[in-house]
Amino acid sequence: MFPGQDSYSKNGAFQVRLFVRGEPVNVVVDDRMPVYNYSTAAGYNENYPWFNSSPSKAGAYWLLILEKAMAKLNVNYTGINGGQVG
Repeated sequence: MFPGQDSYSKNGAFQVRLFVRGEPVNVVVDDRMPVYNYSTAAGYNENYPWFNSSPSKAGAYWLLILEKAMAKLNVNYTGINGGQVG
């Protein structure tokens, strides 16, 4: 899934290999993740929660990187939200 990368990228760029109709497609994304900008005045305790997924309890970020690559492949995050898993 992450060809040639076995650790966190020092420059924040990641290449993700996805498959579209059986053909490999390489997508490059950075480590800047979208967050909600809720105001603390509205009663939220956390000012900038993650937009969709969040890092695992162990601190792994691979799911966020994969999700961002899928969003880029599908134009934006709206292109991957909704639908049925099956």
